[in-house]
Amino acid sequence: MPTDNRNEDGIERHIIERRAILDVMFGAGIAGAVCGFAANLNAAGQARGASSTSSGITLASGVRRIITGHNAQGRSYIIQDDRVTGGAFPSLYKATGDQPLGPGRAGEPQTIMPTDAPQLEPALGGSSFHFVTLPPTAKGAKPGWHRTMTLDYNILLGGELVLMVDEGETTLHPGDVVIQRNTMHAWRNDTNAPVYWVAVLVPIRRQA
Repeated sequence: MPTDNRNEDGIERHIIERRAILDVMFGAGIAGAVCGFAANLNAAGQARGASSTSSGITLASGVRRIITGHNAQGRSYIIQDDRVTGGAFPSLYKATGDQPLGPGRAGEPQTIMPTDAPQLEPALGGSSFHFVTLPPTAKGAKPGWHRTMTLDYNILLGGELVLMVDEGETTLHPGDVVIQRNTMHAWRNDTNAPVYWVAVLVPIRRQA
């Protein structure tokens, strides 16, 4: 197995070997898709002149972190959009039993909003991990607005994804992280290719 994946030949060997492993684990269809993401993301990073890891996601300026929350009217908005740097393992977010949604803005309402998508929620005390594929959104399509009683960690793997909240929207790129805090939101794909991301949902207990 090659140890240097910095040049084009090394990247190709890495992808071929990764595909062989994934073929055995998941079948050729998923293996091809995963390896395709890695190749496409790496090519995009090289085109921008940024350094990249073997994963293909470029993090030249740290990890972009988008955090959602509620305003005084209970409407969702983006409370923070920044880049996190600081070593190989920067901490992106923390929640506790006393603060199940984690830190928010000063004065933010503390009420846990009811769900309108219970089919997406794991049982209390558990969690769920999803690989999401969103095809191009048809023009004029109605957004799939929803809210869950969960703290969600979303990481974009491939494509461009639009996050919509009650008060605005933003476009995400590979490597961007979205932390949904029990907020109303929807996703949109304005491109002509599928978008891929992973989402981890952690259920939260309604406060008395």
